[in-house]
Amino acid sequence: MKSLNDITFSRRAFMGAAALGTAALAAGGLEAAAPEDAFAEEAGGETYVYTSCPMCNQSVFCGLKGTVKDGKLVRVEGNDQHSKPKPCLKGLTSLQNVYDPNRLLYPVKRTNPKKGIGEDPKWERIGWDEALETIASEFNKAKETYGAASVTFHSGDPKEHLPVFCRVAALFGTPNVSWGGAQCAFALAMASILNYGNTIMTMPAAQTKVHLQWGSNIAWSMYPQPTAYKGMLDAKRAGCKYIVIDTRLTPTAVQLADLYLQPRPGTDGALALAMANVIIEEDLYNHDFVENWTEGFSEYAEYVKEFTPEKAAEITWVPADKIREAARMWAEAGAGTMWVSPHSTTHHTNGVQSTRAITLLPALMGYWDYEGCRTVAPGVTGTDDSAFQLADKIAELAPGRAGVDRWPVWSAMSTYYQNNGLLEYINDGLIHAGLFLGTNLMNFAQTPLLQEAVSTLDFAVACDIHLNPWTHDYMDMVLPAAVCWERVAPFQAQPNGIIGSQAAMKPAGEAKEDWQFLLDLGCALGFEEECFHGDLHACMQAYLDAGGSGATVEDIQAALPGVYELPMSGEWQPRQYEQTGFGTVSGKVEFKSGMLEQLGFEGLPVYEEPSVSPVSTPELFEQYPLILTTGNRVPWYVHSKYRHTPWLNQFMPEPLIRMSHEDAEARGLADGDRARMFNQLGEIQAKVEVTNMLHPGNVEILHGWEQANSCLLIDRTFDPISGFPTFKDALCEIEKI
Repeated sequence: MKSLNDITFSRRAFMGAAALGTAALAAGGLEAAAPEDAFAEEAGGETYVYTSCPMCNQSVFCGLKGTVKDGKLVRVEGNDQHSKPKPCLKGLTSLQNVYDPNRLLYPVKRTNPKKGIGEDPKWERIGWDEALETIASEFNKAKETYGAASVTFHSGDPKEHLPVFCRVAALFGTPNVSWGGAQCAFALAMASILNYGNTIMTMPAAQTKVHLQWGSNIAWSMYPQPTAYKGMLDAKRAGCKYIVIDTRLTPTAVQLADLYLQPRPGTDGALALAMANVIIEEDLYNHDFVENWTEGFSEYAEYVKEFTPEKAAEITWVPADKIREAARMWAEAGAGTMWVSPHSTTHHTNGVQSTRAITLLPALMGYWDYEGCRTVAPGVTGTDDSAFQLADKIAELAPGRAGVDRWPVWSAMSTYYQNNGLLEYINDGLIHAGLFLGTNLMNFAQTPLLQEAVSTLDFAVACDIHLNPWTHDYMDMVLPAAVCWERVAPFQAQPNGIIGSQAAMKPAGEAKEDWQFLLDLGCALGFEEECFHGDLHACMQAYLDAGGSGATVEDIQAALPGVYELPMSGEWQPRQYEQTGFGTVSGKVEFKSGMLEQLGFEGLPVYEEPSVSPVSTPELFEQYPLILTTGNRVPWYVHSKYRHTPWLNQFMPEPLIRMSHEDAEARGLADGDRARMFNQLGEIQAKVEVTNMLHPGNVEILHGWEQANSCLLIDRTFDPISGFPTFKDALCEIEKI
């Protein structure tokens, strides 16, 4: 066996990274700046391949076109036949992932039994046969000893492998399958579904008169797609007015807002209830929709009486006159849309209820399913992958998940388990082994506790592009993952059909695309027939067959760079709820949630202070007088990803503590100073960035930095409805070093 030290990793610097600027991005593609072995022969001919970008965290998303010369990928740009034809800078820099000299290229196993940061794992290179045999042996041993549920299948980002991931987990028999939505977008979906039986979020349309943008900096963020901001600018030029509500004065607010409100972090629910107070008190609401298509309005209307604009101003920092202005602008629009951040309003102890309060504002006006509002459009046929995932088997296993009693609403609305309890599941002896794809342990509150717990598992295996000590030093084995230009799966649903992917080259070293690895694992676990004997083409065809598309893999490949078109499941008709009702317990929009009441929670969207705040913990606030939010976005990273990518890392090479001029001056801090940020839970150190984005008293830092792990400052307190961590419920102090 070769040790890791015997593996030759090229560490030659990428060329020209520092010189790459916005002009290159605007040009529509990036020329290769890579190790010498990435350069093509000048005389070589060019060919083109097409794929979908997984660089954000919603599985595959925007369309990419790659230029291949002499077997090398030399240029990346958008695919103009894709429904999302203009990728952001993250997609354009995907080329660097292919040629990253620090990629993990071979399976490795630990030879030092001691686990943890500072302990050299003494990685040893192994072959795939040994890796798969070992994983299967360890997982089956855990299954025989403790039951299949003792093995967790945990997915971080991206999520393109979820269909096969869930299929293999179901075949193995474990219900303890999780994904990044347990910390990301699903709490927002829960709030909207509890209210409407559907999601309320949408971008403004041509007929939209007012758009309410709440907590989402779309100019920097990838939600709902990296280039959606252009559509918002187009809508503004067409006459749409914007109400932007955010704790930060973001580029979105500066460029779009006709009215901007800046609430104290964690008080969004009180602000939404105050807007409802004005709308109801001034009799601006849509009586016909409310009286015929909502449930619990009278109790809701009584509850919001206490949230006068004056009281809300005390709670939220937003002046009462601005609250009234926002409420009236929203109510008098005639056609309104809303987009709420999946993170900013949900990472609180009262996150779901606060987000319910926000997403009920369209219901007051009947802004649902007609021109200029959220429309419930039919989708294309042939893209349902539930049968392929073995959804019936998953549902059968679901009652055996960990955490069902702890988070009953989550468990009733998702077949995944809530992975924020992974620490307790391991410590309580429920989980003994695990598969971790694209996982970052620094995404969990009080990270060292979880790292220690993972280190005690009988067996843990990860799959990733790089060896990351903060996660992989606690694993027994790490497997090399292929990047998007090295894979042919998965397919992607489009508004008018399905689009496929092509590989520009074979995976580097012995890396495998996720679908292939999971098929091979399923076969090793004893499910050869159900996993198509490891044949990726056969698997992809079975996926298409299960969805009912009638297409072959070859049909979809032949349609590239375009879409293989499929018929729509119907034609959109406005106000279809008049025939179908809403997908809630009552069949109506629920100001008072029937599901929440059935599961022992308050049905109204009640407001509660964050668990840690100037109001709820005044003694703590005296010691730590700054409100801390973590995990906000910048254009060049998604969550904690791409800190390895030079073209992206150059824009923000290290963690930054952002704070207002007033707070910095009060502490003798200037831009670029190093400071310690600390509270009752821990301490981190980073450079200061003084900014006008933040309200005095509010500071922020991105998460997932090994140099300054923000999760050390976050308590293990969770929203009891969603199980979400409180990444935006914290207090701190900052001192100059």
